[in-house]
Amino acid sequence: MLLWGIALVLACAGPGSAEVLRGKAFVRERIALPAGLTFEAVIEDISRAGAPAGIIAAIRFKADGQPPFAFEIPFDPADLGPGGKYAIRATLHRNGRLHATTDRIYPLFEGGSQGPVKVMLRLVAQGRADPVPARPSPPLALPATFRGLRPCADCEGVRHRLDLWPDGVFHLHREWLGGAGDRLARGEVGRWHADAGRGAILLEGPSDTPRFWQVLGADRLRQMDLKGEPIDSALDYDLHSKGGLELTELGDATLGGMLTYQADAAVFVECLTGRPYPVAAERDYLTLERSYLEARASPGAALLVQVEGGLAMRPTMEGPDRPSLVVDRFIDALPDKTCAGLSGPDPIFNVYWRITELQGTPAPREPGIREAHLILHDAGEGRFSATVGCNRLLGHYTLSGDKLSFDPVASTMMACPAPLDAAEQALKAALSATRSHHAGSPGLELLDEKGHVLARLEAVHLR
Repeated sequence: MLLWGIALVLACAGPGSAEVLRGKAFVRERIALPAGLTFEAVIEDISRAGAPAGIIAAIRFKADGQPPFAFEIPFDPADLGPGGKYAIRATLHRNGRLHATTDRIYPLFEGGSQGPVKVMLRLVAQGRADPVPARPSPPLALPATFRGLRPCADCEGVRHRLDLWPDGVFHLHREWLGGAGDRLARGEVGRWHADAGRGAILLEGPSDTPRFWQVLGADRLRQMDLKGEPIDSALDYDLHSKGGLELTELGDATLGGMLTYQADAAVFVECLTGRPYPVAAERDYLTLERSYLEARASPGAALLVQVEGGLAMRPTMEGPDRPSLVVDRFIDALPDKTCAGLSGPDPIFNVYWRITELQGTPAPREPGIREAHLILHDAGEGRFSATVGCNRLLGHYTLSGDKLSFDPVASTMMACPAPLDAAEQALKAALSATRSHHAGSPGLELLDEKGHVLARLEAVHLR
């Protein structure tokens, strides 16, 4: 699967002059770009958690023709304070509407010098004429915490706590009450942006589905369906805010970030948001520290790590308690990658794969039900979830190169009406017979041992 990308190279303009962040914007999807695009790239200061990002320098121009688009961002090195955190953000707009955007933090100047950086842009759903403003309409009163109990088909309800900040960062904790699934709670961090065409915000994070929330007032959000359409139901899909932020402590989250360790203190800069957190010396911290010391390039160097854990208030040596990373389980250290390298050129993990075809038959699209989809969760344990719109299928997969296989699945036990009953059996059979996969244009194919196509899928939303 091919994606938007930007390759950036930092170069010095010469002695006594400003430095320049040079780059080229590439499109790796095999589609022609529409006319009338405007390209913008911004160097941001993201040092202060919870504060709006400060703009160091920016460039904006009409993106004529087709990519690559070359650009240069002059900046003053004196604007980069010692110990600061900086990132590049890039967008494409057309007729005032967001066309593509980076949906995660891509750090700059780590370790002082800056080599080539790859920044991925996510195509934004099109089809609505309204321009996208910087804030949703009606405006939200932020920062704020929103709470609610969302309906659930196979449990008593899903309790939500959603923290939103005005700089586009969110924290979300969900708890399934009385359910029979393999996970009863999940925490997430990520970024959100406004979609004025829907009068909504869209949460961008390591979630298993695209999630739109309709803005019904400064203190009220309502869940929308997977396509960003209002849900016509008498059930309560709303989240409410009492005003102000009551920081949610997160648990059961999979987090990736750059870890540094100096003077007996570890700091974790989370990739999706760019926020720095001290690391609490508890639970699996010693495994994290030992792995960092073994894999770091040099003393004090930043190292990309992945962990399971959460964010909780912990005391500091000086000053008040602050949010800190609590590591429940160390997953991996990736010395050859940065946050920008977490997603490879053809990612299949944490992607919402809509199933379009099963065993040569189009997947069912029944009104009022969830569409058929598959997600391969990349959490260090090879877990997947899938459905055709009836039962939720759960299990584990094994992936090595293009080889892919699925263990026997567990599922909820609802009786499925036609045609979902036949489609669900076809999906179970396809997963059982899968031995390899092909990811590329136009999407993902599951193949049997002879290379025959068992299922075809297309990416709806990338994480």
